[in-house]
Formats: sequence, C-alpha cells, structure tokens
Amino acid sequence: MNYNLLEEKWLPVLWKNGNFRHESVIEVLNHAGEIRCINLANPLDYFAVHRFLLTLLYWKAGLAGGVEKTRELLLRGKNIPVAVLTGIKEATPCFDLFNEESPFLQDSDVKRKDPKSAGSLFAECATGTNIAHFHHGDDENMRLCLNCAVLGMLRVVPWSQAGGAGLTPSVHNAPPIMVVATGDNLAITLGLNLVPLEVRTGEAKWSGHFQSTDPTKPIPYLEALTWNPRCIYLPSPQPGACWYCGQTAVDTVGKIIYNKNEKTKLLKKGNKSIPFSWHDPSAFYPDKEYTTVRSYSEADAKDNKDLTLLLEKDAGKKKQERPKSLVVERNMDHQGWLLVVPCTNPANNKTFDHRQLELNNLSPETIRALIPAQEEQSRRQGLDGWKQPKQFYSQGIKQLVLSAEKLLTQTDWGAIANAAFKAMHEAPAAFDVFSGLYWGLRDKEINGLPSRNAAWLVLKLMAAVPTQARLIHAKANFSPLQSLPKRQINERGRTSIYPVSLPGGPRLEAALRDVLDNNMHKRYPEPVDWIGLCSGLDQLLD
Repeated sequence: MNYNLLEEKWLPVLWKNGNFRHESVIEVLNHAGEIRCINLANPLDYFAVHRFLLTLLYWKAGLAGGVEKTRELLLRGKNIPVAVLTGIKEATPCFDLFNEESPFLQDSDVKRKDPKSAGSLFAECATGTNIAHFHHGDDENMRLCLNCAVLGMLRVVPWSQAGGAGLTPSVHNAPPIMVVATGDNLAITLGLNLVPLEVRTGEAKWSGHFQSTDPTKPIPYLEALTWNPRCIYLPSPQPGACWYCGQTAVDTVGKIIYNKNEKTKLLKKGNKSIPFSWHDPSAFYPDKEYTTVRSYSEADAKDNKDLTLLLEKDAGKKKQERPKSLVVERNMDHQGWLLVVPCTNPANNKTFDHRQLELNNLSPETIRALIPAQEEQSRRQGLDGWKQPKQFYSQGIKQLVLSAEKLLTQTDWGAIANAAFKAMHEAPAAFDVFSGLYWGLRDKEINGLPSRNAAWLVLKLMAAVPTQARLIHAKANFSPLQSLPKRQINERGRTSIYPVSLPGGPRLEAALRDVLDNNMHKRYPEPVDWIGLCSGLDQLLD
C-alpha cells in the first residue's frame, strides 16, 4: 500500500476563486499564493496542518537563503521559493505512511505491541478511560480513513497531553493556547508565522523511535517541531467506514499501536518535573521561563474567562506583564489573528474543550471585550420542579381515609394490593371495592372528596403496607411526598440548582412505594399521615 503525504490529495483547501478541493501538500505549497486558506473546521486539525507546513519550510528554508529571506518572499505574496520546493520534493520518501522500514511519524519496532483504538489520535474521541468526549465510539470497531488518520497523527507533535500508563506530553508540555497570524492568502499566512528562532537548527526526525539529542540543553527547533512523544504504528488498511469524516467504502485503519515514548519523559529536579528548554513560537509565555499559558478550568473556558490569562496581571506591588508570543512580537501591527484554545483538566489530563477565536487584533481591549463583565457573586437560588402542596384537609378527604381504615376488610385490602401499578379499568375486583367506598360517600353528599385518581392511588399505597401502618394517628406527620426530590441530584449526591418534575403515572406510584418501604424498614417506622398524603395528591394530580 502506498500513501505519501506529499503526493496524496488529503489536504482540504479553499482557493481564492472560491473553489474547494482536496490537494496534495506539494500542490498546496506550489500554489500557496493562489489559495485562500486551509479549510479545516476543527481548530486542533487546522493548527496541526499549519504547523506541519511550517515545519517543512523551516526544514528546507536554508536552500533559499534562510528562514528570514523565505519569510520576506512569502509576506510579499510570492509563492514558495523553487529551491525550497525542490528540497521538499527530494525528501518525498520520508513521508510514506506505509513504508516498511521508516513509515512517517511511526516506529516500526513496536508493530507487535498490543493495539489500541484508532480514536487515540483524537482528544475528542471516547477511547479507553477518556470520558471527556464529544462522540460516543467503540474502541474495538472504530476506524479512520487514511486522510483522517494523517490529521490525527499530525496532532501528535503539537497537541499531545500527559496520560495514564506513562504517556508524556508534547515538548511544550500540556496543550497551550496557540496563535496563528492569518493573511489574505496561504503564502502570506505561512510567511507571518515563519519567524526566525534563536536556537540551533538541529535535525528533523520524521520516522523511527524519537529521541532528543540532549534534553538538558535548549532543544533545536527542527527537533522540537518533530518531537514525537508516542510510539505509533498503523496496520495495513482495510475497506471500511471512517468515524471522523463519515466516508464509507474507503481504505481505513482500525486498532493501531499507540504507546508511550520513554525517551520523551519530562526532566526531574528532585520530585518536581521541569519543562524542556523550548519556546514554541506560537505559544504564550508569561516570562522568560519555559512554562506556557494554558487553559485548564472548564468553568472559565465556557465563556472565555480563561482569556484573562493573556492579559497583564496584578502581582502584589508590581504588575506582571502580558504573556508574550514570538509570532505576535514579530507581527505587532498585523490585523488578522486566530487563537486556538484547548482546555485540559490538570487533574486527569483529559481535554474537555477546544475552540478557536478569530480576532482583528490581540490588543488588551480586544481580549477584554471577549470576557464577560464580572458580576457580583451571589448564591444561585435555582428552581424547584414542583411545589409542596398546602396542608389543607377537607372533610371529604378525612372521611374517605377514615372510612377505608374502618370499613375495608383484609379481603378488600388484598384485592386493592393486587391492583399495584394498574389503572381502575385494569383491576375489576379492586375497582368494585373502590367504587363501593367512593360512591357510597358521594351518595351521602359529603363535600370535599378527593379526585378519583388521588383516592385510587392512596388506597393502593395503604394496601401496600402492613395493617398496623394503615392506622390513622392523630399526630402522624410523615408524608412520602416530602421525600420526593424537587431538584436534580449532582454526582456528589447533593441537591443541585436544576429542577426536576414530579413523576407521573406508574413512576409516581413507584417513587411513593419506595419511600413507604424505606420507612417500614426503619427500626421504629414513623406513622404515616394518610390524610395529608391524600390531600397532597389531590392538589398535585388534579
């Protein structure tokens, strides 16, 4: 099977004339000045593809006079220099996805390890213990077409995060907030982000088991831009349907090898992990150290509060300057930016959100305009799903319950007990008992009788308890209705602010029976207020 990233038409682009097509990397680089943009909706994919194209340019820019000269040509809207393109084309064998000896971004030495879900390549995919996801999947049967598998593999370098079983993150640690300067065409966009880097060039490593030349020293930029914290191997493709894009009857890969790379472990100082000496040009850094700015609070991410991390902070008597990004510093007056904001929970290293923001500029005023104004913190009151009925006992309700206790025999109660969860027309024997009692009271013209539905349910509940528990106590105050929730219960077993409706039909009967049953199993069961229960049901049901 042959599939080469430089030659296959896997890259979706929007041309300046409005046409949308999948093109090869060589075609895209050759016509960068005629292409409007990379056309990918997912911000992680969008950034990963841009980073891959930029890495190719960093790799071969020396053939056209260096990074700065290549950048200047691109900023003038010119196409990629011919020398750079030629150098990339000559390295085509490096990008073969199924090369037997050196497959792209893979380690053929791990091909016999235990496979994992192909969805491991995507943070938003449910795999293994990754429960923070946006799509329900099946680890055993999930498959990816080759185009989507490429997108997932390109994510590995910039977007890998730490995880269980020793999985290590990208060279810049957990996924940070990244920035992309955008231009009128792809050539200008690439030029804006192709900024000179003040570290050694190093060597790009496109395949095999990745290992840093010296992780204790500043990381060379080609090494950092191809830093692979995973040992991956793709099996031979088979026809199938792709989970990610939905295509059917295409070549796909199923379970893949996706292992940790012991050679990319973070450095340690005592018991503390320390970051590698590397400044990603698109990331933000609050100082000259190597810790990036990253979003980690789901509560802040949902309404852009996490963007305060990009603003100046008060730090005691002096202010802490805004975090800096090399791409931003080299394009200070540029108009047109894209912020890519992944949000990762540091407690379990799960990504639960990623979004992109298109901005005209990155001034403090623009950032603050995206952040909601601070409100006075007040306790949220929430809302009950239903209201507790009033304590009002009519003469008719009292008379019905008292008459049932005094007049019904054990045989009558047995017939009613057999009507559990049944409507009146479904239980003829119980209905005969009920109608004799209920219509007998109506014939006496007793005012304030409960509705038939309320009376029917109360009698079935009275029949569900032992004889002693049916007795009427003057001081009884236990009502099963008081135990039914009016609000949802959160994962910690506490009442939340969100309402829950009163159950209906058999669900209400089941809930009330559970409450009565729990009361009967107490060492000293509380006397049930049957009259109050009948009154409450009369108000709630009709």
